[in-house]
Amino acid sequence: MTATNANDDLKARMKAALEQKQANDRGVPKDRPAKEKAHGPEVVGGAPKMHRRKAGGGGS
Repeated sequence: MTATNANDDLKARMKAALEQKQANDRGVPKDRPAKEKAHGPEVVGGAPKMHRRKAGGGGS
């Protein structure tokens, strides 16, 4: 295989990979609604907020 044939083969594979990547673009919204990260009983209600100090001493 010559250098030009190898280069053309590489270009063809890169172009095919780029087309596949663009077809699977995640920036475009799909037909189904987006899946929430948190759902169910862990979201409903929830625990009261609690303030905690940072660990470690410091200061004077």
